[in-house]
Amino acid sequence: MPKLPPEHKFWDLSDYARPGAIWLVKRLLPTSIGAITLTWLFTAVGLVSVLLIFNRYALTLAGSLLILKSLLDAADGEMARARNRPSHTGRYLDSINDLILNGLVLFAIGIPLMIPVWKIALTWISFQLQGTIFNYFYVIKRHQASGDKTSRISEVTSPVPYPQENPKVLFMLHKLYLIFYGWQDWIIDTMFKGNQITNSRSRPIPNWIMSLISIFGLGFQLLIIAILLCTNTLELTFPIFLIVYNIIAALVVFSVLILGSKKLQKRAARL
Repeated sequence: MPKLPPEHKFWDLSDYARPGAIWLVKRLLPTSIGAITLTWLFTAVGLVSVLLIFNRYALTLAGSLLILKSLLDAADGEMARARNRPSHTGRYLDSINDLILNGLVLFAIGIPLMIPVWKIALTWISFQLQGTIFNYFYVIKRHQASGDKTSRISEVTSPVPYPQENPKVLFMLHKLYLIFYGWQDWIIDTMFKGNQITNSRSRPIPNWIMSLISIFGLGFQLLIIAILLCTNTLELTFPIFLIVYNIIAALVVFSVLILGSKKLQKRAARL
């Protein structure tokens, strides 16, 4: 099953690596390489990029590896769908590894620049929350449009394992996910609770909104860092994600809340 039915697909600025991921998966399908292997592979590629960034060596290569990491990150989900083997284990492992790599990348950029640790950590939190906004909307859109439902809107309770999953491993990864992402999901869910756009059961989130907030997707965030690496302008990383991106995120969130509230008022007026 694709992430979204064709009629609900939108222009996802963070998903530029998807064509490459599909191409790779088609060539790997006859092999024994699975989705989890691809998850660990993108983790290894990300770690190599982190080492290059921290040592300020071959920065163009480091940026290219971040793009490759995005491709492999897309490929693990494509592989699971191509083989019809959905996996909560892979979903949690993917998210946990992403969060760790994001932090390592930001610290690898900031420490040689003598950026205070608190500022790097605050940027990391912002970076994660920005990505969670997009993921929150994307998961809701998939559920509204009858797309891939491996990712659940609420991950508070432990999911029922698929036959191919190890229940003990899944249980452990679910608890780690809640530690790393539970507070993020709670913040975003609290902001949009009752909003007509995210809570509508009959009308999926409009494609134009999804395209707009796709700039908060991890792929687009890493693309910006890759560009900064290739242009040797890493000092712009923290102003971009701590100031510019947070201003944009605040404007987008405020606009969606207002738009959703107006729709709710119109609906109430018709009753």
